[in-house]
Amino acid sequence: MSDGGAESVAAPRANWKQWLGAGLGLIVLGLAIWGIRMIAGQVTLAEIIADIRDTPTHLFILAGLSAAASYVVLVGYDWLATRHLGYRLPWSTLAAASFASFTMSHTLGVTVLTGGTVRYRIYTRAGVRAADIAMIILLCGWTFWLGIVAVAGLGLVISPDLATPFKDLAPSAERWAGAILLTGTLSYLLLASLWRREFRLWSYKFFIPDGRETVGQIIIGAVDLAFAGGALYLLLPDVGVPGLLTFLTIYAVAMVSGAMSHSPGGLGVFEGIILLLMPEAPKAGVLAALVLFRLIYTYIPFLLGLCVIAWLEWRAWRAGRVAAVSRSA
Repeated sequence: MSDGGAESVAAPRANWKQWLGAGLGLIVLGLAIWGIRMIAGQVTLAEIIADIRDTPTHLFILAGLSAAASYVVLVGYDWLATRHLGYRLPWSTLAAASFASFTMSHTLGVTVLTGGTVRYRIYTRAGVRAADIAMIILLCGWTFWLGIVAVAGLGLVISPDLATPFKDLAPSAERWAGAILLTGTLSYLLLASLWRREFRLWSYKFFIPDGRETVGQIIIGAVDLAFAGGALYLLLPDVGVPGLLTFLTIYAVAMVSGAMSHSPGGLGVFEGIILLLMPEAPKAGVLAALVLFRLIYTYIPFLLGLCVIAWLEWRAWRAGRVAAVSRSA
């Protein structure tokens, strides 16, 4: 666990890197909106609704199970982060914090404010220090990125069919990009295994996860992405869709682009990237799959997450009332 440290520090001011990130996000969002407007002229709402109705029930069920498996795996993010900091929390607490926070951030975006607030409410009641909760949020985000980079790198090296329309411009670019991503992942793993130096942020001291923990982060992040992307893959039409590994790479790129845009849940940007990188797939069928995926992976879990939060808040309120009555008796 980290040691010492002030619980509160002055609120940091936005610097040029944050402004640059926000600017890039707006550019990505603008390009996605432009792309979707262009694509929207090629399909009609009636075609999309017809494809939704034609989706076999068993595929809808399988996609739901795959999405549910992704949320189960997400508990591993919090498990790894809390164990790294020296906490041994009950699985029920980890599951509640993970599910409620991820459903909020997946739908509303702005992970630090949405999912971070939920984690703060749940973990402070479990005795976790505020500074350590900030580190848990950071470690969960790092697990996500390690999984994304590992899957994208592997996919680009093994099955480089990510951007067929741009093959003539840069025939070997995808394999080179994949090699760079895998090299970066392996380099960080080597660093985590060998360099056990203490870091300090103001008076907060911490170590980065070691090699064994980093391998766990990569595996959990990759498995989560496979289940989440697999849910969408099951719903896609049979025509013009690449193999699973290539599609998971497309899914990873869409997730990263959505996160960069800062739009709620990457809405619009995620869909635009998926459509752009599968030009041979029927647009109406892909849009129908994306609508169903949003329903299964984002909106239904969001409603369930709200129920979890409401139940936890009611339990905390009831416990407070019981404690107050006991003190006054």
